[in-house]
Amino acid sequence: MIRIIGICGSQVKEGNVSALLEAALSQTKKQKDVLSEVIPLAGKKIGPCLHCNWCIQKQTPEKICAQEDDMEPIYPKLLEADGILVASPAHFGRLSGLTADWMDRTRAFVHGKIYKMPLKNKIGGAMAVSFFRGAGLETTLSSIDIFFLTHQMIVANSRLYQLGAGAFSSREGRGRFEKDIRHMTLEDEVGVLSAGMLVERVIELARIVKAGTRALKQV
Repeated sequence: MIRIIGICGSQVKEGNVSALLEAALSQTKKQKDVLSEVIPLAGKKIGPCLHCNWCIQKQTPEKICAQEDDMEPIYPKLLEADGILVASPAHFGRLSGLTADWMDRTRAFVHGKIYKMPLKNKIGGAMAVSFFRGAGLETTLSSIDIFFLTHQMIVANSRLYQLGAGAFSSREGRGRFEKDIRHMTLEDEVGVLSAGMLVERVIELARIVKAGTRALKQV
């Protein structure tokens, strides 16, 4: 089975970022060998990395980080995943603070006593949503991609966005609020298409990596 995890880094529950991520992952239901799950960070208690170096000195297979919060059940899901999608709103031209805190907490997977680069060769896909054009889609996507590269993951793109997938939460990215439409992001046809293409690419690369891993084991 191919396991895909989608991390929604918006503080808005069931908002535009979540809608884009859910729409993109809905196509995985048509594929019998793909399991997907969205993990919304909204409402969760996820503190920033304290750089206490506990993970370097005292980490165990069961205890990945010293902090006891909502990152604890997320760590095992990341270890099990073949592909990880990270979706964030663009805030002041960059990713959300919530997404950044979540990313920083994976330091325990880079410098950990037990877990050293366990995300290596997993597939990463970046998604971003901005309210208007020029509000930070590319900078948000590039920050997420750098996160993937730090973990030595394989970065996927959608062809429509070289850095991942992006969409606007206002019509044509004009920055005008329309109260009658809850998920304006889903009205962005190109944005939704890019997100779907990104998921397809993540799955494609995950299959290639799994096939290569099996072949190496048989040598």
